[in-house]
Amino acid sequence: MVAGENDERKDFTTYWTSDHSAPTLENMMLDSEASKMDVLERPEILSELPTLTGKAVFELGAGIGRFSGILAEKASRVVALDFVEASCAENRRAHKHLNNLEVVCADATRVDYPEGSFDLVFTNWLLMYLTDEEVQAFAEKALRWLRPGGHLFFRESCFHQSGNAKRRFNPTKYRHPEDYSRMFSGAVQSDGSRFQLCATNCVEAYAQMKGNVHQMWFRWEKVDARVSAKQACYLSTQQYTLAGLMRYEKIYGKNYVGTGGDEVSDKIRIAAGDTIKTGCRGLDVGCGLGGTILHLADKCPQTYWHGISFSSELSAVAGGRHVDRPRNQRDAVSFETVAEFGIPASQLNYPQNSFDVAIMRGALMHLDMGDKAVMLRKMSRMLRPGGKLLVLDYTVGKPVAKCSEDLQGYCSARVFNLLEHVQEKELLERYFKVEMIDVTQDLKKCLVAETSRIEEQFAPSADEPPGSPKKDQRSALEHQIATAVSEVFPAVNDATASSAAVAAMEALKLHLDADREDAKTRAEDLKWCREQWAVKRAALDAGELQWHLFVATKP
Repeated sequence: MVAGENDERKDFTTYWTSDHSAPTLENMMLDSEASKMDVLERPEILSELPTLTGKAVFELGAGIGRFSGILAEKASRVVALDFVEASCAENRRAHKHLNNLEVVCADATRVDYPEGSFDLVFTNWLLMYLTDEEVQAFAEKALRWLRPGGHLFFRESCFHQSGNAKRRFNPTKYRHPEDYSRMFSGAVQSDGSRFQLCATNCVEAYAQMKGNVHQMWFRWEKVDARVSAKQACYLSTQQYTLAGLMRYEKIYGKNYVGTGGDEVSDKIRIAAGDTIKTGCRGLDVGCGLGGTILHLADKCPQTYWHGISFSSELSAVAGGRHVDRPRNQRDAVSFETVAEFGIPASQLNYPQNSFDVAIMRGALMHLDMGDKAVMLRKMSRMLRPGGKLLVLDYTVGKPVAKCSEDLQGYCSARVFNLLEHVQEKELLERYFKVEMIDVTQDLKKCLVAETSRIEEQFAPSADEPPGSPKKDQRSALEHQIATAVSEVFPAVNDATASSAAVAAMEALKLHLDADREDAKTRAEDLKWCREQWAVKRAALDAGELQWHLFVATKP
């Protein structure tokens, strides 16, 4: 044991080097049915990896080499690391015929490699044996190890224990998927490079065999500063942080990050007409947390929807929630994250005529003029003849440059590139037959309702948390608690009753501190929301901000 190791690191080390060190498949998966599960689980994990041909791969937590050999058979070079020597020895023995596989016995928290050493950093069940600080340090190092465009793939047990192996103790960190999103989205190199979440899902083999949807995998791509600039802008406005998303949901409704909630989703469904019918396949580009397609899947049984997100933060939240939904809902709705708003040829490259209907709800307005045209061409190619694209966007009554400074600032902060409704209709008409519906009055009604909800959710209440008790109040309260303990439990001595009173006061202090922090956050949210909604209402009243639904049919 290395001097100075913290207690958690000692526990993790003991857990694997002493309690679960046997180099067997059952021990690696901590489950008595490992051999049955491996038949389905391993191919599923491998199917989610990027191309390996000619690539350099760093596998951490390699164990006995369950994945090492397969990775090495395709990649040009694989470094497989584990800190249990018995596992490393078995990995070397099983794959001694592979000259491009290097098995290293070392601690993942202490290893390092030069910048740009690998195309893929891969780990299967490692991060849940690291502390939060160690995961954050790993995220920074993995970003540095990867070459531009390289990928990070990891799979972890989330929420709670999965395997049925007996454990003397269990130091495992069963995190929420959103915790991983926060840690890896926050990793940034000095040149601005960062991680973009490409996809996440539960491991379906576990869902099928054990009814366990809490085995989660995540695939990230390293993107450079230019690609991540808009993402950084979103983060700087706090729109898509977990706190920002929860704030939006209090205003818009569960699973929505934009105006209108289910009511507008229904308007989109009606506008689509008989395009949405049994067996229909739909695409939602810029799906947010999936509110629209979840509503449509519920209202229109036996239809299938695929949501495209531009944001790692949104994807992590949506993915974490989706695994807990009923199986029929998970079968009907799926999610994916694309880089660079789906503009490059490698993104949104589904076959021609793949979808019956497509939706862009507040998404097209994020793209600049050149990218709007590229996106619409892609949408036209992906839709079948007669299929419909429904675009719901903010529009402007005059060029943004001639609008109020407040509206210009609002658009700039959100990377909105708003067009006049006639311009947007003309752009759509390059590829579609277009019907334009002015829904500005609906927007006004929505803003009125949202303003009321803002006050309901964030305005100070009559029972705001009190301040901390004064010294004499604390003493009096401690005495009352100690007296009550002695009366209820006569056998308890005075020292124990006094200790119980002190502990109760500490717990009270924690609750009061949390209540005050919550009140502070609500006050900040109230101020922010009032300012933002005031800008929108003023722009609406001035005729500068409008709302249009475009029903575009592919000829």
